Amino acid sequence: MFKIQKIKNLYLKNILLALIFGGLVATITSIVNYNMKYVEIEQQIQKDVKFDSTQIKLLIKSYLDNIENTLNSIQTNQLFINYLSTPSTENQQTVTHLFSSLIKSNNHLFQLRFIDKTGLEKIRIEKERNSKFIFSVLEEDLQNKSGRYYFEETIKNKAGNFWYSKLDLNIENKVLEKPIRPTIRISANIFYKGVFYGIIIANVDMDRLLGQIKSNNNFNVYLIDNEGNFILHPDEQKSWNNYLNNGYTVFNEFTSINESSLELNDLGEGKYIFALENYFKNNENIQLILEADNSYLKSIKENNLQYIYILGTVVLIISLVVGFLISFPLSKLYLSFNKLYKDNLRFIDIIDEYVITTTVNLDKEITSVSAALCKISGYKKNELIGKTPSIFKDNNTKDEVYKNLWNKISSGVVWNGELRNKAKDGSYYWLKTTILPNFDNEKNIQSYTAISQDNTDKKIIEKLSQTDKLTQLYNRVKLDEYLENEFNRYKRATYTFSILLIDIDKFKDVNDTYGHQVGDKVLIEIADILKDKCRKTDIVGRWGGEEFMVICSNTDINGATIYAQNIRETVEKFKFHVVGQKTISIGVAEVNSEDTFSTIIQRADSNLYRAKEEGRNRVIAI
Repeated sequence: MFKIQKIKNLYLKNILLALIFGGLVATITSIVNYNMKYVEIEQQIQKDVKFDSTQIKLLIKSYLDNIENTLNSIQTNQLFINYLSTPSTENQQTVTHLFSSLIKSNNHLFQLRFIDKTGLEKIRIEKERNSKFIFSVLEEDLQNKSGRYYFEETIKNKAGNFWYSKLDLNIENKVLEKPIRPTIRISANIFYKGVFYGIIIANVDMDRLLGQIKSNNNFNVYLIDNEGNFILHPDEQKSWNNYLNNGYTVFNEFTSINESSLELNDLGEGKYIFALENYFKNNENIQLILEADNSYLKSIKENNLQYIYILGTVVLIISLVVGFLISFPLSKLYLSFNKLYKDNLRFIDIIDEYVITTTVNLDKEITSVSAALCKISGYKKNELIGKTPSIFKDNNTKDEVYKNLWNKISSGVVWNGELRNKAKDGSYYWLKTTILPNFDNEKNIQSYTAISQDNTDKKIIEKLSQTDKLTQLYNRVKLDEYLENEFNRYKRATYTFSILLIDIDKFKDVNDTYGHQVGDKVLIEIADILKDKCRKTDIVGRWGGEEFMVICSNTDINGATIYAQNIRETVEKFKFHVVGQKTISIGVAEVNSEDTFSTIIQRADSNLYRAKEEGRNRVIAI
């Protein structure tokens, strides 16, 4: 009986010792980890500060680089160069349309101007606030800006450099716009062949950018100028002291901060400052301040305490079974893995949102797409998974392009190129794409991944520079380019070609009788007939006014004459809107060995003139 009692007491004693040992291990482990977590908290804050500040800088750079790229595209655009060389009313109207298109495609722009070298506004396009309405300022309302600071400072810049104004509030007619509109102006000098013509200047709405910068879950975000005035403050009433005189500066907001603190980048605990002078290039020395948000710090500390409590409990239980030597490395391994997993998810989400990607298996079925692709195409992910890439196919792209693409990647070679894709709503967008085969360990192809960049804006500008706006045919600049190519091809390899010069008979009567809108409708209907009748190898364009040109590759004068008669008869039988019937006259000419670039056009024009003289509605080919 005594022995049993002794064993029982020893058993209870061992249990008590195990409980004390486990409790001691759990307590020590909890204290050590609590102190370590405080160090990790500071490290985590430092990492979040670095990440968030980098994201803000990239956001600013992307926002402003987009404007610089727009101004650069204007300077190199042939339509704008034509206007500089020949500032006719027609060329000015063309550039006005170009400016309007750029403002329409860029939500950040609300004013775009060309000011000549004397300071006179020549073109001024504006977009109404909170509206998509874009208008051109009338000529009588254009002003002399030679005395304005932005003109005087821009013309001091070297060619190729951009001038930035201060980040300020928009003022119209010396009155502060309400509600306030944060604005920055970016301008560049215009030189062509070494001659200074003036400046282009864009007014950029910064409200969206500042809103994106301010939207941060971890930190209170401030922007200050070189005098300590708030440009951006979490409390909107405290922003823009330099313009609203609300009395709030960084020095009375943070009593621990003085001018030397700003210079030393040392603002005290929980506050971090970053220079943005390389992004806002306006000598305003704008600086970014990130202040750890109280709720953010509280959340981290609460998570820390919760973690310590759970860890202590787990260690206590495990120590009774197998001891803390096993639990500790497992816990440490778990924390490392969990941190790595969250970091990976963070970057995967960023890539998914901003990088256009598609993965296709060997059966040409889509297996994954990024959110960025869904955004540009208008499809949801579940609408694309399992489908083939032909869902994006543009019917105007030749099948040979897709055939060559698949042949190349199927052989294990990377394909690079541009593709015009069709969105869900029927619109089109351009992608600059790289397609890579994915291999397994035995180097067998398992799938294909396409990584793309949105190239739509560039293609829109290219199309505007070579297309007649009314008829959507090639314009004269593009026709000259194709004609010169055909002529050089003939000189190099004796490949013959012919041209058709087409004029609408008595077109002036249409404008005089029915008005220019009906006349424009006739031009569009003629253009549609030409597009419908032309062959794949033909080049069709508007030569000017009511004249059109067709360049017929590998076609002699006999074939071209038959083709021209076919077009003439089609037009003669066509019932036009309002005017009923119209006819056309056509002059045909085939290239010969004595021709120059201009003589073949002269011969076609002479034949067209003869067709008119002989009664119209006929084809002359001599």
